[in-house]
Amino acid sequence: MKKLLLTVMTALLLVLGGCSNTKEDAVSAMTLEDIMTALYDGFSEDELPMMGEATPVTDENVNWYLGLGAVDFKEGLAREAMISSVAHSVVLVRADEGQDVEGLKDEIKASIDLRKWICVGIEEDQLVVESRGDTILVVVVEDQTTRDKIVTNFNNL
Repeated sequence: MKKLLLTVMTALLLVLGGCSNTKEDAVSAMTLEDIMTALYDGFSEDELPMMGEATPVTDENVNWYLGLGAVDFKEGLAREAMISSVAHSVVLVRADEGQDVEGLKDEIKASIDLRKWICVGIEEDQLVVESRGDTILVVVVEDQTTRDKIVTNFNNL
């Protein structure tokens, strides 16, 4: 009886453990471009500011997007409003294999300039830095409804 119970419990743990990473694995398997597109699903044109194209995060622009001195991760992609009268910046970061994702999130939180547009910005408690697996979402958006919808779309991937 004990062997049967042990076998059942082991099988249950394997099943639950396998399912818990499925969503994170799915996000990790997606390209940053596909994730970025999915973040804006369900928005009508009038709900967003005039948006620029998604831009790869490089050593030349990483300070602008994340406040960091250099790209110390696998890849990044950013999308911002074309007109800076509204604070709207969404950045995706894919960590290197084995990289400390929580540490990278803390580094971004400590470095990012929430008032980089001079005239507009957000407060620190409005900054969203979340992760799924090796993918980090950074949302610097002043409109709470828009910010919440982007985060919901990320969590529903």
